[in-house]
Amino acid sequence: MMINTFFLRVAASCNLDCDYCYVFKHRDMSWKNMPAIMSEATVSSFATRLKEYAVNTNLNEFNIIFHGGEPLMCGAKKLINFADTISDTLGDDIKVSYSLQTNGTLLTETFLNECEKRHIGISLSVDGHKRVHDKHRKYKNGNGSHDDVVKGIKLLKDHPSIFEGVIGVIDPCYEPDEVLQFFDELGIENVDMLLPDSTHIDLPKGRSQQPELYKNWLIKAFDSWFFNHQSIHLRTFEHILTGVLGEDGSLDAFGLGSLDYLTVETDGTYHTSDILKVAYENASAIGFGVDDGSFEQALSHEKVKQYNAMLSVEALPQKCKDCMYANLCGGGSLPHRYNETNDFDNPSIYCEEMYSLIHHAEEVIKQAIEAEMANE
Repeated sequence: MMINTFFLRVAASCNLDCDYCYVFKHRDMSWKNMPAIMSEATVSSFATRLKEYAVNTNLNEFNIIFHGGEPLMCGAKKLINFADTISDTLGDDIKVSYSLQTNGTLLTETFLNECEKRHIGISLSVDGHKRVHDKHRKYKNGNGSHDDVVKGIKLLKDHPSIFEGVIGVIDPCYEPDEVLQFFDELGIENVDMLLPDSTHIDLPKGRSQQPELYKNWLIKAFDSWFFNHQSIHLRTFEHILTGVLGEDGSLDAFGLGSLDYLTVETDGTYHTSDILKVAYENASAIGFGVDDGSFEQALSHEKVKQYNAMLSVEALPQKCKDCMYANLCGGGSLPHRYNETNDFDNPSIYCEEMYSLIHHAEEVIKQAIEAEMANE
């Protein structure tokens, strides 16, 4: 297999203390034994491996996503130097597209100007309006980060060529229309709203007391988006819409597909999908790093084969295989399928929510098409 996308985790630290963070707040605590910041030597080794990989595969275009923790914990100047080191190592014949996933609190005009020069795209994390965001995304002293994040968004909006959109986590205790209205009022066009990471061991918060909590939120959110906020490209809902209309696609919130990227941690070790950190300790670890082996060796490792096998139709639980939405949902996000008894051989912990959402979306779209045809 060949890939062209790499997640470079340049910081295993963060200035925030978000209560649902899949890196720091779930089952995998391996970050405690990793360098807080990726070293220049590790970046150089990564760049050398990437050049080697490009030569061996004849690929000449790559995507590199700087990730964390909070990537800017390594310092704005160092992060820019990391990009320059990689580009200089690869040379002019290999094109690299860079992007950055940040909480937005450390953005500055100077840094964004440097990113713009290098076409480094930036995606920012925000959950919506102040009440919902500050409930979860706090500084370590307990203060909310919303005001600083909005400042970061406004800075980014002055650099539209590199502003790639926002990612948020759903809190079903807040009205979805208010959340979408927040994005609309700020003029944010690209949004991805994710269900809180949960497994069959660590259940979704609040659902035991209110079984319909997440299902009702998703259905109300879809209606709010479909009827009032389609100026927002809401990735999950657009994926469902196109899937219902018969178009193919893939999305992290759903299963099936294959590993199309490689993650490199701050210590230089290779990992599959780091969202597996939700499941158990070292679930994503391949076992060696850039100083010990090539990308080809990492991609041919048994851990990668196992990961890809779990994303196959054959590996779906029987309940999923029998489901009318199997090709669209694909069993749900892989970590959400985990329990200690049979690993990932389960439907998503959000199975009922996803089924209800897709079924509802199908009905809404059908009614909209029928109404449009009646008016012709």
